[in-house]
Amino acid sequence: VLLAISSLTDSSAKVKLDLPVLKIVIGFLMAFGLGDGNEAVRSASRNASRDIVAKFGSSEEAISFLLPQLESVLKTGQADESSLGPISSEKVPRSVATTDLRKEGVVVSLGSIALYLKDDTDADKIDGIIDMLLNALTTPSEEVQSSVALALSKLMKKGRTQQRIEALLNNLMTECIHGKTLASRRGAAYGISAVVKGSGIASLKKYDVVKRLEESCTSGSPSSKEGALFAIEL
Repeated sequence: VLLAISSLTDSSAKVKLDLPVLKIVIGFLMAFGLGDGNEAVRSASRNASRDIVAKFGSSEEAISFLLPQLESVLKTGQADESSLGPISSEKVPRSVATTDLRKEGVVVSLGSIALYLKDDTDADKIDGIIDMLLNALTTPSEEVQSSVALALSKLMKKGRTQQRIEALLNNLMTECIHGKTLASRRGAAYGISAVVKGSGIASLKKYDVVKRLEESCTSGSPSSKEGALFAIEL
């Protein structure tokens, strides 16, 4: 099923999803895919949801459905089972662990919908989604961190984000070098990579990113060196 859904976003697929079908597809991914107990299934569902939203979520009609839907999943961890249409909701996972998994997975799709928000009137929403993505970088899963970083990089020129680049990099550098856990340091490294890729290579020099990382590699603590190396590798 996931393979078929993912194929809808293939560049060679000339498919158009109307809103009723889009609701069912997103509903299925939120209810079953993101809450699945298998990490590979969750990863495939997370990426499929991200790509479906990116390809078919540009219309005002689609945004009006997707934004509140995705925000609700992030807030509650519960999927809107009414969106499943003809699909039975009997076997939808509803455990506490499942709600946490959905919250982790849905952030990436919010990043995709933010691409279609208006820079002027929706600036606050764009800022909020970027902050959600940054928080999700602490998730102790490299698959999640990688997906979040990809979504984050595409938003660096949206809304007021260019005005936030220095502050974003400073916060990420601090977490990358001084973060208390491996996951937080690695996630921050992914974040640094995303901000630099999205805002332009000139930001490396403008904000002394390389210099600061090299200093940590030579004179920092073992954990600081580890974090800096993560960022340099990415």
